[in-house]
Amino acid sequence: MKNKIAIIVLIIAIVVIVGGISFYFIQKNKTPNNSVDNTASSTSKVGTNNQIDSEQPQNKLVTDDFEISLPEGWRKATPAMGALVIAIKANEQLADPVAQKINFRSYFAVSHDALQGKGLSEYLQSIKNQLQQTISDTVFSQERDVTINNKSAQAFEASFTQQEVNFKILMVGVKGMNDDIWIISFNTLQSTWNEYQETFSDIANSFNLKLKN
Repeated sequence: MKNKIAIIVLIIAIVVIVGGISFYFIQKNKTPNNSVDNTASSTSKVGTNNQIDSEQPQNKLVTDDFEISLPEGWRKATPAMGALVIAIKANEQLADPVAQKINFRSYFAVSHDALQGKGLSEYLQSIKNQLQQTISDTVFSQERDVTINNKSAQAFEASFTQQEVNFKILMVGVKGMNDDIWIISFNTLQSTWNEYQETFSDIANSFNLKLKN
């Protein structure tokens, strides 16, 4: 499972650098409960039971195993290795000139792995350790227990710098129906975090596993 954790980390660490370029140009020619909250942010709209109080988007990404909201202006892209689905913010206009140069796009990805007897905290700590080893200046924050559609979950935020660009991520680990975990990771620039954090929370809260016969 260590290799799979490394792959999930690489989705974060590598996709933020070059993924936006390939995602954008590949797709350019194609047809287009307690929940994750932002209690630490003054810009969040929090309703009862710490749930984000905002209207959920109607568009969805649907697979055989799960469905998740795809907000207006976001588009499904070709997944990087280790990801089941990835979606980017199409036509995003970023002020950061270095981010523009690498054609970065804010994105979210969904991955899946076996827990192999580990708890959510232990598994996510492994991801954090691997991410810290990969990007040494990573700073973690806002670690919390949450519930996603009646499934136990944990979330954390992290900030780091790659290629002179300051990034911020939200990662949510959702306990599956068996000994498995679903990882929903979100990435944007630190400068655009306030713009996207509520959208990221809405997307995470919309994640819904399908019952198997």
